[in-house]
Amino acid sequence: MGVRVHRRWASTLATAATTALAAFTLVSCSPPERELIGIRPTADSGGLASLRPCGEDRVASVEVLGSVIRDNLDGPVEDLTSWRVRSPRSVQGPEEIKLFETPDSWTGDPAPLGDQRLKATHGYSVDFIVASGDGVSYRGVVSFTAADLARLERGQVWAGGRAMTVEEFQKHTDQECDDGWF
Repeated sequence: MGVRVHRRWASTLATAATTALAAFTLVSCSPPERELIGIRPTADSGGLASLRPCGEDRVASVEVLGSVIRDNLDGPVEDLTSWRVRSPRSVQGPEEIKLFETPDSWTGDPAPLGDQRLKATHGYSVDFIVASGDGVSYRGVVSFTAADLARLERGQVWAGGRAMTVEEFQKHTDQECDDGWF
């Protein structure tokens, strides 16, 4: 019996070590996420994303994901929206793009998923990727709903989970970039 307990303990320890190593690898390989995107509504009920990568970093791509807001997180995800664009090598520094519209000289997703418009029943996330070499340096992120955008006053953007003025957003992104997380 002592040998079985010992083997069981060794097996449990090995499983725990493998799980810990996998978690460490996943965390250590995930690029940092920073609140470097501000969203504001457009006159046609769309959204305009202000992308503020650090310094003159190059934005490689922008992606919008959306789904129905739901109370039961264990249930199925419904009515998905997905849209992605890739930027040309010449895009550096701050940039503004209208959600669901491929900017000139950018490459759009040949098969976007779902309705390519903001819906009142959906929650959205927008991210951009700054790449270096074969990897991702960091991701700019923001999450919002159409209701968040509807509450904004003139001259405000939605960023970091709240409404802020454009000036506050610029200070916020400067702070995100200056925190020494690179």
